[in-house]
Parts: sequence; C-alpha cells; structure tokens
Amino acid sequence: MSLGSAITLMVERLVDPVEGMHRAIASRWFGAVGSPGKPVQTVHDTTSGIVYESIRLAGTAVGLGLDAAVTVRPATVDKVQAITNGLWGDRLGRHAHQLDLEMSLRDGNGEVIDAARVAATAPTGHLVVLVHGLVNTERCWDGAASEPGLLAALNGNDDLTPLTLRYNTGRSIADNGRLLASLLEDLHRHWPEPVESISFVGHSMGGLVASTACSTAFAEDHIWVNDVTNVVTLGSPYLGAPLERLTNAVAQGLNVAQETRPLSEFLDRRSRGIKDLDSPTELSNAELPPSIQHHLVAGVFTSDPEHPVGAALGDLMVRVRSAVAGRSLESDDVVVFGGVTHSELTRSPAVIDHVVSRLGPSA
Repeated sequence: MSLGSAITLMVERLVDPVEGMHRAIASRWFGAVGSPGKPVQTVHDTTSGIVYESIRLAGTAVGLGLDAAVTVRPATVDKVQAITNGLWGDRLGRHAHQLDLEMSLRDGNGEVIDAARVAATAPTGHLVVLVHGLVNTERCWDGAASEPGLLAALNGNDDLTPLTLRYNTGRSIADNGRLLASLLEDLHRHWPEPVESISFVGHSMGGLVASTACSTAFAEDHIWVNDVTNVVTLGSPYLGAPLERLTNAVAQGLNVAQETRPLSEFLDRRSRGIKDLDSPTELSNAELPPSIQHHLVAGVFTSDPEHPVGAALGDLMVRVRSAVAGRSLESDDVVVFGGVTHSELTRSPAVIDHVVSRLGPSA
C-alpha cells in the first residue's frame, strides 16, 4: 500500500469542493456585473484553475516524496488505508490499485490465510471469525499491553481458533457479505480439521457484514453456514446510525444553494458502505438458519445502562435501540454494558468476558 497515494487522494477530494464553491461564488458576482466583467472573469477562472491544479500536483509530489523518504510504521499505514477505504472505498479511481483493501482472513498472529498455508494456523474445529467495523482493521481486536483485547483472550483458548477479517469497509455491506461468504466457503473446503462450529463476532458494521454473509450463504446453499452456531454483534446499527442520517440531511440541505452545492457533492461522494448505515436492516435481516444463536451487545457511555441520557445517546455512535432491536428472534441474547463507548466495545474486559462465554459449539 502507498501512503503517498492516500495523501494524494485526500488532497484531491478536499480541493474539489473548495474549488467548486470558489467558482460558484465568483460566477454569481461576475454574473451580477454583467458583460463588463467577462474579461476579468476569464482571467480569474484561468488563474484560479492553475492555482487549484498546482495544489493537486503539490499533493502528488508530497505523496511521492513521503514514500521515497519516510519509513512509516505498518500500523499507521494500515490505519490510513482503512480510513481512505472507509470514506471512499468504492470510488478510489486511479488510486484503486494502490489503496483498495482486498478481503482476507488472518490467523491469530495476523498472517494472511490461504489454501496453501491453512494448516499453519494450529487449527481446531471451532472457528471464531472477528469482523471489524467502518474505517478500521483487524487491529481493533488487539487491545493494549496493559489491557489485552478479544484476540488475546481467544488465542489463549485451546478450544477455539480465532480468524480475523480485513476488508474494504467502503464497499456496500451486501458486497462485503457476499465476498465473505465466498471466502469462508473456500476456507471450509480446505480446513485441515473437520469444522464443528463457526462463530462470528462483529463490531459495528462488522456485525452487519457477518449477518449478511450468513444470509447470503444460506440463500446460495453454501456448506459452511450449516456449521454456524453463534453470531455476536457489538454495537451494530441494525436500525441505522444517527451520524449517517445527519450527514445525509446536511448534504440535502447544502444542495439547495449554488454556492454550497459543491459541499453537498463532496458529502455525497462518501462511500456506499457509509451510506448503507442509514437504514441497513434490509441488508442484514434476511432469512438465516434457525439454528444460529444471536447475541446482541450494546454499549452506553454512562455508567448506569438505564440512565435516560445514556439510553438516548448509546455508545455515542449507535443508540441502544438500534444495537439491540434489529432482530426479533426468540433466541436473542441482549446485554447492555454501562460505561462503554463505541470503540471500547472491542476491548472492554467485561464485554470480552461476555463474548467468550457465548462462543463455541455449545454456548
């Protein structure tokens, strides 16, 4: 992955609305002046066009120079790539070959798994697939040295084999679900041990992707879905995410005036994955095998899970109602944790203990 390409892409995407607003404002004023202002407008438009193109070229030059002169930590590169994919992953344009995240499954050590080296994972027959959320990578499951995350807890369990997923969160939830279903079908076919159970843990968007993968596999008669026992979702917005709805409303409002329309177009270029979070129920609530147990986890930023402010704001990204009301199955297991924000759901000790207790063949 090229960090320079990410910088170039960000500069291009940020310059476009500024240039568009500049041109729209100038056009209105020159239009008010009339014919006498035409020569000046021509010079203005030509000069400003050169300036904005120079900024884009400077962004490209800085990106190339950074790639050549600076060695960046892999974790930083991964994070930047995850952010650009989350924001514009379905529209990377000429940068797609350098920035697009190809979906991959990784073992507990972070090594990519393929059919040729699947036996190197010290496998069991009980698989746990961890699916991260928007603008993130599988590193979200790592935690810290002082507070190990879910992956460390699973690596220490001899009965379970954790697999982490890395994917382009800017693609639609439906597309990522289909890709994951296909990837797991291939993995299931080559797994060196008889697969006895498959469990999913999905954070935020990841829970929707996992559910979509299961419904896709069920509809297409994939073998692996018959072994799925548990789907655990952490703060997954089954009924939509308020921030995406607000962004959509702002984009529509900005589209009214000529001067602000470039900002509306900028917001509207956000990825399909983000837009799917407006109302994702139709993507994630398709028919699933009745044998799958669903465990819904929500976070509340107030210490008291029943505090009215906490109930209204949830984990500051997803409301409790959205995280727990996306299913109406009798087998639903619903738990709300107090004092936990959206990002902390992947590393909270209380949440981790709860999740581990729900995994495996007989959870």
